[in-house]
Amino acid sequence: MPRRKPAKRENGAGSVYRRSDTVNRPWVAAAPAELQNGRLARVIIGHFATQDEAKEALAEYVRVPIAKPQITLQELYKEWSPVATRDLSKSMQNGYAAAWKKLEPLYLVRVRDLRTAQMQKVIDDLCKPHPTERYGKIVEQAALSHSALSKIRILFNLLFKYAMQNDIVSKNYAEFLRLPKEEKKPVKDCFSDLECARIERAVGTVPYADWILCMIYTGFRISEFLSLTPFSVKETDGVLVLMGGNKTEAGRNRLIPVHPKIRPIIEAHLARHGQTLFCRPDGSPMTANYFRNDIYYAALKEIGVRQLSPHATRRTFSTRMSAAGVRQEDMIALMGHADFSVDIDHYIKQSTPTLAAAIEKMR
Repeated sequence: MPRRKPAKRENGAGSVYRRSDTVNRPWVAAAPAELQNGRLARVIIGHFATQDEAKEALAEYVRVPIAKPQITLQELYKEWSPVATRDLSKSMQNGYAAAWKKLEPLYLVRVRDLRTAQMQKVIDDLCKPHPTERYGKIVEQAALSHSALSKIRILFNLLFKYAMQNDIVSKNYAEFLRLPKEEKKPVKDCFSDLECARIERAVGTVPYADWILCMIYTGFRISEFLSLTPFSVKETDGVLVLMGGNKTEAGRNRLIPVHPKIRPIIEAHLARHGQTLFCRPDGSPMTANYFRNDIYYAALKEIGVRQLSPHATRRTFSTRMSAAGVRQEDMIALMGHADFSVDIDHYIKQSTPTLAAAIEKMR
């Protein structure tokens, strides 16, 4: 047993002592013994780097008794989450749930033992590529975006504020967390003509290169692309089109003429009779997260092009159409943007051949 050196204090005032078996935060503050299940039990308030810090913590505890001194961060989250997120939108609930998963290294740490340095390390580790488990496999996760890191900091603050409101802690150490400076992103990050040519040449040799090429030649968002079904393939005014889109009113169920370069790919996928046009090998739908994190970036790496985001395929689509001299009205209709004074729905229904001509201007 480690030798303890308690500081002399009045009876019933708790104690402060130093552990000889540890160098990191060796000072212990112990609350006055309490009756628990018929027996007197000492509650450890926390471990501290200096004797003064331990004394200060004990004094604060005696002044304002701390509730639930043993509660872990995981237990706190389970207590906080149902009430705090109940009235939030589904997307915000999902955002906090995703942020919470990143805090796993601290799940079992007592809330009252948490300090800024421990939380800051979690954030700092997520600022660079890191291993993560997906579907039973360990894969490399790209560094989190500034917005994702910000959500984590917000969650830390909300949890600590809740803990303070319920006398679990007396100080919000999360308010001192820092985020890295947000890098300015280029106005347009899209695939160059050379990269598009490499992606096209990779079709048939690199798995899923055909999917990426189709995204470049249709301009669909990743969720829209993966939501296409065999019933999305139609013929309108003698033109083979894909009907899809779901983010905006103007973009919903828009018609995208099939470019000659991807027509064989569309027909091949149509023959698979999957639940969705671009599906898993067993015909079931593929989620956007799985495609993005486990397939898309790996395919780009194998092809030998920059690992731009899936949304870059949409920017490539619009940039190449603009470079080809496609009319602004046609671009608005194909991209699904509600803009200017164009009646998008009417325009698409009446001008499919015009849109097909616009699509075919892309090389």
